[in-house]
Amino acid sequence: MLLIADHAGAADTELAIGVAGGRLLQRVIWTEAAATLDRLASWPVIVVDASGVSAAVLDGAMPAIATYLERGGGPAVVMLSRDQIDTVALHLLGLNANLLCEASYEQRIAAIFAASIPRRPALHDSWRESDGERLQRLTDEVARIAQALAKLIHHDEPRPARQIADRRRSYDGEPVSSDQPIEPQEVRRIIHLRRIRGKFFRQFSGEGLFEDPAWDMLLDLFAAELEGAQVSVSSLCIAAGVAPTTALRWIAKMTEMELFIRHPDPVDRRRAFMALSSQASEAMSAYMIAVRKLDPGGG
Repeated sequence: MLLIADHAGAADTELAIGVAGGRLLQRVIWTEAAATLDRLASWPVIVVDASGVSAAVLDGAMPAIATYLERGGGPAVVMLSRDQIDTVALHLLGLNANLLCEASYEQRIAAIFAASIPRRPALHDSWRESDGERLQRLTDEVARIAQALAKLIHHDEPRPARQIADRRRSYDGEPVSSDQPIEPQEVRRIIHLRRIRGKFFRQFSGEGLFEDPAWDMLLDLFAAELEGAQVSVSSLCIAAGVAPTTALRWIAKMTEMELFIRHPDPVDRRRAFMALSSQASEAMSAYMIAVRKLDPGGG
């Protein structure tokens, strides 16, 4: 593993690499990161500790790290602070990098261990299973097990001669007509209702009882779209209502699923804005119209 770190506390990161079973090849300071990555002959895992790094230094080195990952290097484990989210996400979101925001020592060890698992060998190293493929494989396996259990549970029950069911594999939303505009207040009301649930149920299991970062971010981006507002990655992390590391993982996944799109800030090149894709926006509009029909009074 190659460690990119400046501050004295990087000794903890070096220790985490050892505990996770990694082998530290070299530690380089941030100002030397670009040159080091450019001349690497192999493809080690890179561990990036951005703690205490200035915005200017971070912005100067991030393109080199992104290029390294785009060329097939990595994976990377990147540790950052909240105020660095926008800069790091601008360059690394969607690449083979695990972004850890203000992670604990244990979280660092776990991420480094996951990154150190050897990849399956393949010709020219062309094989690489993405997070989406792993998730799909896991989903398929869970579905297979569920079907097997259902057969075991219900094998003695007589089957009805005829079953009536909606055999569509997905819900088709109603088309959105131009005479049914969605007001941002409608979306903000749903967001508010979701927020106050945690207020009244926090005493039972904390605020995590109703965590649903994917839906919360969809709502926030849709409301912003209706208001003509821009949403930075860091702001979207706040809207997700979960830990920043978890939010960044969801943002990367939903960008990969083409629900979110990312575009640079034309004013500040160290920041990127997130927005809904056209398909996601259409789906949200159809959903809001369906909700309006179910609850025309808004009560």
